[in-house]
Parts: sequence; C-alpha cells; structure tokens
Amino acid sequence: MLSLYAQSETESDSGVDETLGQLSELTATDWIVAGSLIVGAIIIGLIVRSLTSKALVNRTGQLVANLISRLLLGLIVAVGFVYALNTVGVSIAPLLGLLGLLGLAFALAFQEVLGNFIAGVMLSLQRPFKVGDEIRTSGYAGTVEDVSLRTVTMRTFDGVRVHIPNSTVWDEPIENTTTLGTRRTTIGVGVSYDADLDSTQDLILETIRSIDGVSDDPGPQAFVHEFGDSSINFAVRFWHDPHIATEWKVRDELARAVKRELDAAGVEIPFPQLVLHKAPETADA
Repeated sequence: MLSLYAQSETESDSGVDETLGQLSELTATDWIVAGSLIVGAIIIGLIVRSLTSKALVNRTGQLVANLISRLLLGLIVAVGFVYALNTVGVSIAPLLGLLGLLGLAFALAFQEVLGNFIAGVMLSLQRPFKVGDEIRTSGYAGTVEDVSLRTVTMRTFDGVRVHIPNSTVWDEPIENTTTLGTRRTTIGVGVSYDADLDSTQDLILETIRSIDGVSDDPGPQAFVHEFGDSSINFAVRFWHDPHIATEWKVRDELARAVKRELDAAGVEIPFPQLVLHKAPETADA
C-alpha cells in the first residue's frame, strides 16, 4: 500500500515537473493568447454569475442564488484556464491529479465544515423558514436573523443572539410559529360546580369576542373539558397573530376580561379545597 502511494506521489511530482517545464518554454505570444482566453473566461463568468443570481433569487433565496452563481463563475474560469493552457500546448493533467488529492485531503480534514455547508444549502432550498420568522429548534426559540453557509443566527425572546450550526438545525425538528399567519392558544378556565354551564359558556365566548387581537375567523371556542377536583374546567381556544409578543398581550387581556365578567355575573372561579369529615365520637371516648 505504501509502495503504491509512493509510486503515485513520484509520478505526480514528475508530471508537475513536466508541466512546469512546458510553461517555461512558452513564448510571449503564447502568454498573451493564454491570458486573453483566461480574461475572456472571467468576463463571461461574471456575466453568467450576475444573470444567474437575478434569475434564481426569487426561487431559491439569496443564499443559494449567490452560491450557484459563484460556482458557475468558478467553473467557467476553470474551464477557460484549462482551455487556455491546452491551446498553447501545456498539459495540465498532472496538476489536475494533484488538485484531486488535495481536494480529498481537504474534505477529510473539514468534514464538519462541509456538513454545515451542505446543510445550509439544503435549508436554503427547502426554506422551512426565512429571515424574520419566529421558530423553535434545537432547544432555542426566537426570531431568525440570518442563514449563512455555516450557521443559523437567531435572536431569542430573551434578547440573546444564538448561532446554531446548520447541520444541527437540519437534523432537529423545526417549529415555525409565524409562517401560516395565525396561531391558536388554549387557556383553562375553571368554574364552580354550581355554575350554569350553558350561560357561562355564552358569557366566556361573548367576552373573548370583545378582545382586540382575537381572530373572528376561525372564531373562539369554549368547551367543557374536564371535571376537576374543585371546579368544572373549560378549555378556551382562540386564534391570533402568530408572533409571541401578540400571544402574551392577547392572553393577558383575555384572562383579565374573563375574570372580570365572571365576577360581575356571580360565577365563582374556585380555588382547590379540601373537605375534612370528623368521625363521630364513640361512647367509650
């Protein structure tokens, strides 16, 4: 195995020496021709990059559009470089073999970086979220600020900036709370066992509908959910703007209004109670 590696390395070195020898024999005219071809390839590559970026940005997002356009630029320049050297009689096959070996070594040394790069491309193509969306992933919740080829940058709801590796985000579930435009919240409301459930339900629904920020379509709902230890519990469900700040604001106003209206109607919101029964005293006592 070592002898084969040494042999391939020796052949590569000799090939490189041969290429360098051919370069040293080029005339001024050869250099002008090769340089003109390379410059032409660069100009064509820049034009293709600009057109490709503009054509793809609306379909794939800015990140992937830039990536594809830059790859095309590099490919066109590389092809132009190879064509220019072949035109003036320089063989670059040995150089290509050496570059292949270097590329393999680079891939093995930077597997994690390449993994994040590929995950960043996949995130940009799939687009499970965009900049400005509020998401939950990898144990964090916040607003997406940027998606690069290495990390997803989020600003958490506590005001902390977090950089999460793309590969981690790609492997974890992603909960996008803003992409659909509305979101539902459920809160529990307990009333006493003496309450009239029909009139209480009507009162709760009427109160919810008066709250600014509660969606009319879909409308709010109030269902008898369970018989608790000290209360009959309603599940109150309502839709609102998906942003977390709106959820907390509407939730607070709704809870205050429901409490106020139930108090005014004489409907008790009981707290947990423990009833103790004392055993009767016996004659011997």
